Amino acid sequence: MTIANPIYDIVFKYLLEDLDIAKGILSTILNVEITELSIQPQETIAETEQDGKAIRIYRIDFASIIKQKDGSSKKILIELQKSKRSTNVLRFRRYLAENYQKEDTVVVNGVERKESLEIVTIYFLGFNLENVPVPVLHANHRFKDANTGETVEEAGKEEFVRLLNHESYMIQIRKLPKDTKTRLDKVLSIFNQSYKTRDDHALEYKEDTDDPLVQKMLYRLTRAIADEAMRKKMDIEDEFDREYQELENKYGNIIEQKNQELEQNKQVIEQNRQVIEEKEREIAEMKRLLENKK
Repeated sequence: MTIANPIYDIVFKYLLEDLDIAKGILSTILNVEITELSIQPQETIAETEQDGKAIRIYRIDFASIIKQKDGSSKKILIELQKSKRSTNVLRFRRYLAENYQKEDTVVVNGVERKESLEIVTIYFLGFNLENVPVPVLHANHRFKDANTGETVEEAGKEEFVRLLNHESYMIQIRKLPKDTKTRLDKVLSIFNQSYKTRDDHALEYKEDTDDPLVQKMLYRLTRAIADEAMRKKMDIEDEFDREYQELENKYGNIIEQKNQELEQNKQVIEQNRQVIEEKEREIAEMKRLLENKK
């Protein structure tokens, strides 16, 4: 079965615009029941012009109601991003910082009010993390007594603690196994790049599956690869990536050198500031002594 390659941002976005698919994927990754899901306003994270056509790369935020183990419900913000390049780490940090500043409407005891939501981040990475051998890494906040090292479970109930820490999942697309053993493996198998054909736009998916969610994703991605307009957008994305790589190769070393020089200048400025402050203190002390002698 030939499907569109969801490593492309435009295909990834198209896949997750189907909220049933998005709910299924997110529920499987987080291993929770998501009872309600809505897409938050999209934000452009990169834009360029190719042959007069704008290409926009998206990160997607979801407001989600999840069912907790005790049967209660909780509203959280799921921030989902995808990147082909490791150079986009700063982008991840920038948009995470923006979400920390957002408020959303929640209902408490039948009354609507604005408050900050807990954030869960999911990163789909098209590059490998050198020191992470597993395809899906779950980083969950744990709270310990700094003196004894003992876990402080009740700390997670404290709003100040919960809202200043966040849970995250890192999915290394290029490390996904072909031998799928768990449901998470099966759901993520549609991203597996070992199925890639000579045409980078397509995957030749060969796994037999009776999973309804996987079947629905395959159907949508089959429609995407047959869509000529989608193909053209993937071509534009390829051009953008090639130009980006050329610029990075050409100017990357220069930028790094300038950053180092800037850091050195900052250190010199800080040292000069400290010297000036010390001189000001000495002058103030001399003025005080002169005043006392009058």
